[in-house]
Amino acid sequence: METEGKTESKSILPYIKGLLAFLLVTLSLFHVFFNSKSPKVPANNKKYNEAIAYRNTTQQKYLEDLKSKKLSVDEYYTLTKTLINTSKKQIKSINKELGEINKEHSFRGRNSFHFWIFVFGLVTALFFFSCKSLKDDISRGSTFKFQLVSLSGILVSGFWAIHLLFLTQKDFSQNKYLGLIFVCAILFSAFTYFLVKYYTYKDQIIYKQLSFIERIKKIYFAELAFRARYAERVGEAYKSEKTVRDCIDEFQDDLKQVTSNI
Repeated sequence: METEGKTESKSILPYIKGLLAFLLVTLSLFHVFFNSKSPKVPANNKKYNEAIAYRNTTQQKYLEDLKSKKLSVDEYYTLTKTLINTSKKQIKSINKELGEINKEHSFRGRNSFHFWIFVFGLVTALFFFSCKSLKDDISRGSTFKFQLVSLSGILVSGFWAIHLLFLTQKDFSQNKYLGLIFVCAILFSAFTYFLVKYYTYKDQIIYKQLSFIERIKKIYFAELAFRARYAERVGEAYKSEKTVRDCIDEFQDDLKQVTSNI
């Protein structure tokens, strides 16, 4: 039962990894499911437009009444001044309401979650492909100069991930926060580098062992089995430049090479 549970968990693990990789790469596309502006904004815009239309219409009416001498100059001046002051207060109130709506809809100091998840998704995609590039560089045995490009991508994505998760846009202009984020990003990059290197090293060991098992099956076992079968049937050793001892030596050298870094 315990073995079955381990086997089942191992079979589920690749799907979990695949799902996680999919989310990291495509996260920026999920911004389409969220509104860039609050649904309350259209109603606020309507209030603003109505207030402006009422002020302009009323002011035009006062002007026509002045022209037709229904209003005196003093009356026109008093009514217009009152209208303008009332309109200013009304528009100020509407703009204040808009500011509160935008503040309510904002997320982590950004205009909206719509914008935040779009930018954060680009950062996670950069992080994923930088890690993959680093893994490929290490697997190919590239020098640190080549790995530095991938590591730079991890550093940049780590910088923006920390900024998006823990700080707001206002904090970006403060040097102390920039320095702190940069230091954290370096530590994050170093941790990621050694983590990727460790798991890449483990994968290389597994791949080498699997390749060695394949060579045992197709080369070493086949050669020894052929010679043993030949000797059994003919009654003498198979005459060849490569002796059984040579086959055994090749097998042992290959085995030493595979196990040398374990």
